[in-house]
Amino acid sequence: MKCKAYVFANAADYDINDLSEQVTFAETPGKAKQDFSMDSGIHYKDIRVHRLPWADKYGDVDSIPVEELLNHGWYFTCNICGARIEDITVFYTNNKGFCCKKCFDEW
Repeated sequence: MKCKAYVFANAADYDINDLSEQVTFAETPGKAKQDFSMDSGIHYKDIRVHRLPWADKYGDVDSIPVEELLNHGWYFTCNICGARIEDITVFYTNNKGFCCKKCFDEW
């Protein structure tokens, strides 16, 4: 069976607009919930999963390109100044991790 991509939310504050940034690949929603439960410490019954069909083709989270995540509403946080990075044109990496254009230029 082919794995599918999922993100999760805590059922207590489930909001489709406030899903986790964590993606997992699993064969079923139940297995995805189990993965999230083990990783987060949130009880299995308190987890709701949401499918990401656009990410299925990548097969694992490390294979999803940054640009693809940004194009689907994800964002990254600059590890230096904390700015929100929502556009690939201002997304940079250095030895400190993700950074915005301003911090990259200063570095």
